Amino acid sequence: MNTTWEPERFANLNRQLGECLELTAESPKVEELKQKLEELKPELASLLEYPAKNAQHRTALEKGTPTINGEQYKVSTDFVAEATKLSDFLEVDEDLAAALVHKAVGYEKRFELAAGESAVLLYFSEREAKLESLRTLFAGGASTGVDEGVRTVLEQHASEILSSTLKASSSMFPERVLAAIDMLQARQTRVSAVLSGPSADVPYQREVVEFVKTRIGEERKQLAMLLFVIMRDYQLNSGELLAVVAWLRSASVSDAATLRLAAGLLVALGTDEGSEQAEAAALDKVSHLVRDSAFLVQLNAAIIDETWCDSGLKGV
Repeated sequence: MNTTWEPERFANLNRQLGECLELTAESPKVEELKQKLEELKPELASLLEYPAKNAQHRTALEKGTPTINGEQYKVSTDFVAEATKLSDFLEVDEDLAAALVHKAVGYEKRFELAAGESAVLLYFSEREAKLESLRTLFAGGASTGVDEGVRTVLEQHASEILSSTLKASSSMFPERVLAAIDMLQARQTRVSAVLSGPSADVPYQREVVEFVKTRIGEERKQLAMLLFVIMRDYQLNSGELLAVVAWLRSASVSDAATLRLAAGLLVALGTDEGSEQAEAAALDKVSHLVRDSAFLVQLNAAIIDETWCDSGLKGV
């Protein structure tokens, strides 16, 4: 998995996407967007998955010779300490942490924070931009308000991401979104534990760690909204929809992600869309599910026979 880091790659992608929504396919900027989407597609498909801590990379970092964006550096003991702390806090590969600290030095004055804390802000800023890019891509690929040629470009890349699998997992993209929502909940719990523990164990200024806790919660909402857009505008298969039902069975309505996913599931399974044209489109979207008797049996069992943590949610 990629351990390189460049600031604002996804912030720039999201700006490109937004700009191209207002253009026609003949614009040179649309061709530039196609190239950028092709380049970043593997990282978009991986969502918020980043390389985990690596014993070999940790050893190199401790020796003061980390690999930063593909090039070996000789760094100071202070740099080693900052990169090691960042790797432990973010739970990411040491080379990635070193690249973040290296790039963050140029942002210290702008953020008025030390390099390590600036690196934390850079990291979560790009994660936010990546999720925004995905939402813009999927929504744009289904929008009738976008030029047809541009919409075709966006829909092609969105569909490729939607059907993608990762080497480490055979799960499809919607299932990976659900897994990411759960992963972030566990991560938020760990950050909360750090904040409620001894002050000496809080690695950065408390405000920075509080920011991380808040951002993780916002990322869960972003992911849930992304999956809502996908369920609304794209055709999920029966296994993917059953995965959403399974997630909702163990969810609580107090979770900000729950209502977004419940609404998305209702839209994916419903046909009452308002206008006659919209209703026809919705009927076409679910017709393959209606013909799948095995899916209907499984769906009924998942709703009626299985235990739900929130009975009110089951009634929806």
